[in-house]
Amino acid sequence: MTRSRNTSENKLSRMFGFILGLLIVSLTAPVTAQVSHSFLTAEDVVNNTQQLSVNEQLDVIHDINTQRSEQAKILIEGLEQQSVEQPLSDVQTLRLRLLRCFNLLEFGHFDQAITLSTQGEQTARELKYDTARPYFMQCGATAYQSLGNTLQQQLLTEEALRLAKRYSEKQAIIGSLYLRSRQNTSLENYNQSIEDLRIGLDIYGEAKQQFQPWYLLPKSYLQAEISNVFFSMGDFEEALHFAEIAATAPSTFGKLNFAFSINLARINIVLKNSKDVLFYLEKAEAEHNKNTAERDFAVGNALLAIINLHVGNYDLAQQQALHSIELFTKYQEPIYVMRIKRTLAKVYIAQQKDNQALTLLNEIIAQAAELKQYSDLEDFNQIVSEYYADKQQFESAYHYQMQRYNAAKQANNKLNNAHFMQYKARLSTQNEPSVNEKPTTNNINQSLSIAALIILLLSVGLVLFLRRKPLYANDEPKEQSQSQIISAMLNNAKQGHYQLSLLLININHIRQVDVPNLLQQLQLTLREQDQLFRHNLDELIIILPHTSAIGATRVVHQIETVLNLWPSDTKTYIGVASLQQLDTFEGLMKKAVLNQLSKMKPQENQLT
Repeated sequence: MTRSRNTSENKLSRMFGFILGLLIVSLTAPVTAQVSHSFLTAEDVVNNTQQLSVNEQLDVIHDINTQRSEQAKILIEGLEQQSVEQPLSDVQTLRLRLLRCFNLLEFGHFDQAITLSTQGEQTARELKYDTARPYFMQCGATAYQSLGNTLQQQLLTEEALRLAKRYSEKQAIIGSLYLRSRQNTSLENYNQSIEDLRIGLDIYGEAKQQFQPWYLLPKSYLQAEISNVFFSMGDFEEALHFAEIAATAPSTFGKLNFAFSINLARINIVLKNSKDVLFYLEKAEAEHNKNTAERDFAVGNALLAIINLHVGNYDLAQQQALHSIELFTKYQEPIYVMRIKRTLAKVYIAQQKDNQALTLLNEIIAQAAELKQYSDLEDFNQIVSEYYADKQQFESAYHYQMQRYNAAKQANNKLNNAHFMQYKARLSTQNEPSVNEKPTTNNINQSLSIAALIILLLSVGLVLFLRRKPLYANDEPKEQSQSQIISAMLNNAKQGHYQLSLLLININHIRQVDVPNLLQQLQLTLREQDQLFRHNLDELIIILPHTSAIGATRVVHQIETVLNLWPSDTKTYIGVASLQQLDTFEGLMKKAVLNQLSKMKPQENQLT
């Protein structure tokens, strides 16, 4: 009888899902329709786009902003002029202003972007389109990041993420997670970086289907940033894998072709794949020659100079570095100028122009100290110290090595302060009262179809909830009990100052009917104080008190023996994480996920 009732309810759920799916597709079809790749990459994209409706033009601008910024700028200016004679709707006005803000970032107009982001966020608040606010905040945060204002960047990022979650704006959630991951990578919080990017990729498909589109980063941005995190961690093979995925993504064209080719050349330099370095250098140079924006050309020359220095093209590297320095001096971006001079100094050393190299290095050492760029200062002193050591002038080498040491201490202090500022930023956004932050129906076009959809969802959802509620009545106490047990085990370990490790096991290849037997077999391998939990349908968690990372690895081997009783085509990777004093359960889980990811070598990578 129970089975019959369950089957009936499952059929009802599937039928409801099918009808709802059809309804959503019919409502969102105009929003999710996308212009073809050939349209976006065509030479006459501007003329072709100007023949489209306003909403379609906004979509094209969105799709080419980071790839073909010059063309996006022309289209934005065209719509701004058109709006004088034919006023746009509130949503169109806001989105055009938002696209203008992100376009300013592409040209290095950071102060203007900050002003526009503040004005746009205020306008969105006044018009009761609160869903647009986190996007303007992200534009401002990106500008502050480029200007080196870490605290303001972190405050805006955390507030944007809070609002994005509040209004379920998945496009804004992805943008905020991307920004936060970049912050965490610079702070060496690699676990959090990977976790934020993984979540962003998980919800990307849903974000693309968002009813009211505002601004969604290209998916390749997330993939390239994962590559950057792995590169920073020293896992160059994984960095290469994700860099290749980003380079072949559909959203990669225009300027991104250049950027990702440079990234692949950089990774292959470390991996000593000389042939691949030359291949990607040639590809990057071909894309660089297509640049029309002066600032893009300056960035391109700076990056190409680094690669050409490595492959021995010293004269070309010198020419590119000098041209880049000239343009960035014109744009008044001293940090960029200083770092490109470092490349030029290395070129001079390779060309045996020692006096010019040392003069330039001492100049940027003084500049880095003045700008309090201690990581750069550490690097610059290291270059000079190595130069003198090669010349066997050990007294001078020691002098610069001591300066490097002092700069490293200051860089570490600055890093710790940045960690504190990040914590302060999150605390500020959590404690900030949310007065006048009520969701409004004006955030979405108020069509009768949406109202009908909401009523349908509420009605059918209520029926399903009432019918299914008895089946789940006992679940909540069980979940609370499990959470309490885990929290108690972690707190006891911290208070008792003993080691504790967590194992994360994926069991999605095991049939549900076999799981009880698996759990029984695993319990036989564990000690009495160890605890085994069913985290969800596909994952198990094992808490190992009084166990170090080395001890946990031994337990992993025992568990793998048990898992081999249920053979699978794919290897099961077990994540391991060891507790630190400041870790929460969520933090420990993120460590385990990262450990799991680092062990994975995707099958598609093996096939290529």
